[in-house]
Amino acid sequence: MTTSLLLDRQGLTTLDPDLLSVSLERISARENQLTVLPDGLWSLPHLKFLSVGSNQIREIPAQIGQLTTLTHLLLDGNPFTHLPDSIGQLVHVQILDLGHCRLVALPATLTHLQRLEFLYASDNQLTECPAWVGELANLRYFNMTDNRLTTIPDTLGKLTQLIELRLYNNQLTRLPDAVCQLPHLRELYLQGNALHTLPDAIGDLAHLRILDCRNNHLAHIPDSIGDLPNLLYLDLRGNQLTHLPPTISRLPKLEKLDLRWNHFTQKSPEMLELEQHGCLVYI
Repeated sequence: MTTSLLLDRQGLTTLDPDLLSVSLERISARENQLTVLPDGLWSLPHLKFLSVGSNQIREIPAQIGQLTTLTHLLLDGNPFTHLPDSIGQLVHVQILDLGHCRLVALPATLTHLQRLEFLYASDNQLTECPAWVGELANLRYFNMTDNRLTTIPDTLGKLTQLIELRLYNNQLTRLPDAVCQLPHLRELYLQGNALHTLPDAIGDLAHLRILDCRNNHLAHIPDSIGDLPNLLYLDLRGNQLTHLPPTISRLPKLEKLDLRWNHFTQKSPEMLELEQHGCLVYI
């Protein structure tokens, strides 16, 4: 019994409905020239994995909500601008890839996807990170890079399972204090925004390992930076820094501190102390 249909990079312009056996659990038809998906797709009773990324699909039909057995849905790299509200019926989805499309908004019905762990919405035309994202209680990875975001809602602080947060290449001018409440956050990517400060509570991110703030407008770093016991990598390139807080020398696990393209002419005592503990410091 065939449970997988693998049609990646076959030069397809249509997906033959005769290939859609009711036993299918997995379909991958990436990097073709598909513009529409066949009606027979929506009635497959056991489909768990659907990957149709990097095609030319301009509209996602409302019938997608009938695929209630899906756990993985990869729609990335297609030129659609909207998703139907019916996507909220896919309550078993754990991984949702919407990257590199032309989305202008995310439907609020996505809040029904309470098993969602991975939400990738990079490189779209999104101007808002909606407040309801904070209701996705099991989210572990969240990516909204390369959009047009100007603010981040405080509700992100409710994502208590979040491990990795990527918000780079937007238009953010501040990071809400609520982000510092994420108890399991390990990686935070903020490069390529317009941040002038970091929250004073940044030191509360006890599990943070990577903090990337390059190419912003930071003129100072809060003293609490020294309270990050697991920080391994701190990238502050391309900001407006002239000094660092003395507390930075307390970082016990820091392996790399990158300060290039700021206003440092020589290494400060704090930098030298970090180097004595094995940290690579670049100015």
